[in-house]
Amino acid sequence: MANRGESKSQKSISAPKARYFLRKKNVFTAKTRAGPHSKKTSVPMSFVLRELLEVASNLKEAKRVLSKGKIKVNGTMRKDARFNVGLFDMLELTPEKKKYRIVLDKKGRLVLKEIDFKSKDFKVSKVTSKRKMKNGKVMATTNDGFTIELGKEKVNVDDSVRISLPSLKIEEVYPLEKGNTVFIIGGTHVGEQSHVESVTHGEIQRKKLVSLKADEKSFQTITKNVLVVGKGKSEIEALEAK
Repeated sequence: MANRGESKSQKSISAPKARYFLRKKNVFTAKTRAGPHSKKTSVPMSFVLRELLEVASNLKEAKRVLSKGKIKVNGTMRKDARFNVGLFDMLELTPEKKKYRIVLDKKGRLVLKEIDFKSKDFKVSKVTSKRKMKNGKVMATTNDGFTIELGKEKVNVDDSVRISLPSLKIEEVYPLEKGNTVFIIGGTHVGEQSHVESVTHGEIQRKKLVSLKADEKSFQTITKNVLVVGKGKSEIEALEAK
């Protein structure tokens, strides 16, 4: 029997945990298309318009809103209803002059936080890999699908970079080191901010760990669960100050 490929529908009850909505309200929900974020850590644009912004009541209305070309994601106009968006992406509603930043709540769900419409467009992304090309250039790949050429910047895997939008130029590097602020993106402390106390390098049978402290509470987690958001204080305006 021939392989029919991936299912074109998504049941609400089995949708990724990152979605913030009433799962028993409707049997089906919007399905995410492959994109810059993984399907488990993102939501499609139609879901954003229907469930988070509540500017559309169904898929048809969501497509109509997007077709007008008045919604930007990270400084670029998007019209695909299945285009996925995720952590720290910036959404701009041009007609209403409103901007939103996507963050995680304490249950690991993606939510929108409104920010100043006149604020500078930028994104903080985590470097997940580096590779040297045949021409000698060094390229870095981030958790949200960006591939950026590195210049004189000293960037290591697990560090974060502040990227200007939509030009994708590195403005600043936030190393994973003592004193810097991280946003926790996985584990029991998801959605919280902490300060780095120390980093323990991993071995063959032990993963790289980071020791954190927030409000006199200390704990450890793997580096996969943290994303550096600033030196000393968070550069993400939508996060609560710590």
